[in-house]
Amino acid sequence: MPRLSFAALDIGSLTVRLAVAEATGPGRFRVIDHHREVTGLAQGLAQEGSLAPEAMDRTFKAIAGLIQVMQTYGVEHYQAVATHAVRQARNGQVFLDRLRDSLGLTVRVLSPEEEARFALQGVLSVLAPDFLQDEAVAVFDVGGGSSEWALLRPGHHPRFASLPLGVLTLSQARPLGDPPSPERVSALKQELQEQLGEFYRQFFQPHLSEPPRLVGTAGAVTALAALSLKMSKYEPNKVNNLIMTRAQIAALAQQLAGLPEAQRALLPGMEAAKAGVMVTGALIILTILEVFRQDLLVVIDAGLLEGVLGQMVIGGGG
Repeated sequence: MPRLSFAALDIGSLTVRLAVAEATGPGRFRVIDHHREVTGLAQGLAQEGSLAPEAMDRTFKAIAGLIQVMQTYGVEHYQAVATHAVRQARNGQVFLDRLRDSLGLTVRVLSPEEEARFALQGVLSVLAPDFLQDEAVAVFDVGGGSSEWALLRPGHHPRFASLPLGVLTLSQARPLGDPPSPERVSALKQELQEQLGEFYRQFFQPHLSEPPRLVGTAGAVTALAALSLKMSKYEPNKVNNLIMTRAQIAALAQQLAGLPEAQRALLPGMEAAKAGVMVTGALIILTILEVFRQDLLVVIDAGLLEGVLGQMVIGGGG
């Protein structure tokens, strides 16, 4: 049993994730166990403005199981964080109170900038140095309820931004049908072009002479990587620093959009619980590459969880 183990728990809009780690030296750590469960906490949030009772129940049950995992490892120090779904929901505090009162779990609700900073720290912990040689690098995290962005430029502090663009909330707000309707897919693609194009013009263009290199992390990006590699078992190390082309992502988007959800769930590399949102996810990622006029995307598995763990190590939490 590892000694001095500590953990980070991410209560996301689509997925609840746990990483257990141990310190390996000053400011360093090694992840010794990962767990994840798709619970769809943000189900109905876009329409109702609040967390659905059944979504809260699913997520509560998953978190209770993850707490048992932490107890198995003898975790004494942990940081639990919540993102878009809890941040936006009218009844988000009700859910947090339930976690505290029933499970003894204290949760920190991250602001969009804090979420983006943690995601960036996690990405930089494993990103190959060669990818930072460009004049500008944009790191993005497309989650279930929102997308967080960081712009890196030599000699400048990082700039952060958040978009209310997530695979679960958008899938529910703009249902594509099962199987997806070509007309609805085309309409969503056009909407994404307009929204991401305006975001690029406002946030990136004033600070750049050329479009930045793209580095993507989290759910939709790593799901596409797993599909491209036809992974029977997900392996983070094979995903970190993988380069995907725009053509690969376009082909995957076309394949996913041509299948009903039940068939998408059977594809090698597909996490079955994500099959319902991955057409939207693939379209978001593809449109990002198109708007940023980039043919390559660097994929990173590490992100928010690793950023939280890194801060715990630095702060002595591990």
